[in-house]
Amino acid sequence: MSIDPATHRKLAVDANNATWEILGKELTEISDDDAEEMTRRAYAAAYHWQRAEGASPANEARASWLLSRVWVVRQNGELALHHARRCLAVCESAGLVDFDLAYAHEALARSFAALGNAEQARHHLAIAREVPITDTEDRKLVEADLAGEPWFGLGK
Repeated sequence: MSIDPATHRKLAVDANNATWEILGKELTEISDDDAEEMTRRAYAAAYHWQRAEGASPANEARASWLLSRVWVVRQNGELALHHARRCLAVCESAGLVDFDLAYAHEALARSFAALGNAEQARHHLAIAREVPITDTEDRKLVEADLAGEPWFGLGK
């Protein structure tokens, strides 16, 4: 059975939003079953974004960011870092700046924090904070996310 690109787009959005149903919980409220389901949803979103109608490099970068965040929440720094690096690579190759570039560095910062590499975590956190973001609401969103956990004890 073949799925058309418009359906892939709908499924990507649905899987992305479904991932946030779990990511939006307090970290202490995410059960092992939730963590497994969240992971499946994030990979499903990435799969469908790759095949979606009108998909852009921003969708690819954001799918990689989402996977990185899921693995940070699951405290797997290696997998988080893999997806964070992919997010940054997509941003750089596609010329994505602003919101997406800030989040690529946020993902790297959290991944390095999960791995216990405070120096690299602080380096990328500083870059995330310095990325120029045109839209005021986007800037507020980035700042709020940077203020939230998990940072694995990194003194921000």
